This record gives sequence, C-alpha cells and structure tokens, in this order.
Amino acid sequence: MRVRRLVLIAVILLLASCAAAVPANPAASPSPAPIGPGPDYGGAPTLATSAPSPIASPSVAPSLGPSPVGQRLASAQADFDCDGRPDLLEFFNAPRPGSYESVQAGKLARLTLGAGGVVELPFDGMPFDDPGRSPLIGIADVNGDGCDDAIVTVGRGASTTWTSFLVYDGNELRRVEEDGKPVTFLFGGSVSHGNAIECRTRKDATEIIARAVSDYTSDFQWDAVEDVHHWSSKSQLVLWSTSRSVIVVSVRYAMPTDQDRYWGLSCGSVKLAG
Repeated sequence: MRVRRLVLIAVILLLASCAAAVPANPAASPSPAPIGPGPDYGGAPTLATSAPSPIASPSVAPSLGPSPVGQRLASAQADFDCDGRPDLLEFFNAPRPGSYESVQAGKLARLTLGAGGVVELPFDGMPFDDPGRSPLIGIADVNGDGCDDAIVTVGRGASTTWTSFLVYDGNELRRVEEDGKPVTFLFGGSVSHGNAIECRTRKDATEIIARAVSDYTSDFQWDAVEDVHHWSSKSQLVLWSTSRSVIVVSVRYAMPTDQDRYWGLSCGSVKLAG
C-alpha cells in the first residue's frame, strides 16, 4: 500500500511539471507585414519596411507609361522618323509646375512611332492662352532632312501668332533651338506692322526666313528686316544673315503688294495668308 502511494505521488508530480512547461496562451506566429500599394505605373507592389526584402525577379522591370495628361487637343499622322511608316503625333493640355501653371498654358506633345516606342515633349504656351486651343498649325519638313516636322503655336499676341517647330532627331522629340533657347517666330500683324515666316531651300541650304515690316518711319514707306537662319543640326538653328530694306508705296498708308511675304506663313504645303 505504501509503495502504491509513492507511485501515485510520483505520477502527480510528473504531470504538474509537464503542465508548467506549456504556456497557457501560446504566442501566435508572426504574420507577414501588409503589402503597400504598388507604383502608379502598375508594376510590382512594394513591401512595407518591416517585411523582408523580396527576391529580385528575373523578369524585365515594367517601364513607365505615358505621362498623365488632360484633354487631347489635336493629332496628326505623318512620317517623323523617315522609315516609311506613319507615326502618330498627339497634343494634350498638360499644366505642370512651372512658369504658367496657374493659367494652364502647359502642353504635352506625344509621338508614337510606327516602328514602336513613344517619346514625349512638354512645352509651355503663353500666359492666358486658351487651354483648349490646339497648338498644331501644320506638318511640313522644316529642316530639309526629308522627315515630317510639326509647326506649332506657343501663343498669340494682339495680332500675331507665336510659332515654333517640333522635330524628331532620331532619339527624342525636340523643340527647335537657337543659341541654347527655344526659337519663336511670328507671323500676322496689323495695318501698320507685319511678321512672316518662310521655309525655303537655296543652293542646297535649307533656311528659315523671318521677316518684319512696319510703316512707323513714314506714311509712304515700309521698313523691312529679313533674318536668315540656317540649320546646324536637325534641331538647331543659327542666325546666318540680317538685311534691311525699304518698300516705297505711292499712296499714304498703302500696304505692300505681296502681303503674304510679310504677313504670312509658308512652309511646304502649310501656307497661311497674311
């Protein structure tokens, strides 16, 4: 009997020690940190900082998509890269941080190549320009390389249209520059002054001609200035020469007979009268 009691006491002590070794509320195993939102371009989601770093995937990383834009203002199909396939050039209203954001003058040009690939160029319009107005004037080869280029307006004065050119240089869509600054030429005018733009080729040199006339000096004459710009590359102009002349008229305040020459725009098939 005594032996049986000793055995019972030993069993009770053994069970008590096992119960003490097991915690009453076992801790839950740690769960993975929550996954945060992915980037805007739709790539792989990013992990929170407390989660382990993911193993790099052997697949190609997603590329950024087109820039967010507003209203599409205009589009044109032409061969901007000279590969014989039609490309699509689109213009969007795209206000952005910068000089004229508050008046929504920002524009974005997007070129989708027929061979594949998209290039974009943001550019500024003039302050208080209509954000819904199309900047595209027309399509023509302005630099003589055989490819199509875009003639665009970057603003309007009281009587003139402020004009520039967009060209694809084989890698990027660029606004034409001179002396490190985007070029702006004017055409149009009033009964007392005029501006004109002409694209021409002479002696194998493609030129941009900018003319200006005014009758401020005399009621019977117009003072004319002609600037000739040559292309140093697909997207760069240099001022080649400047000449001055006088146009005499026999009737007070009469305008020169060739008004398109001094008030118009002429580039390839794009011809706008003065």
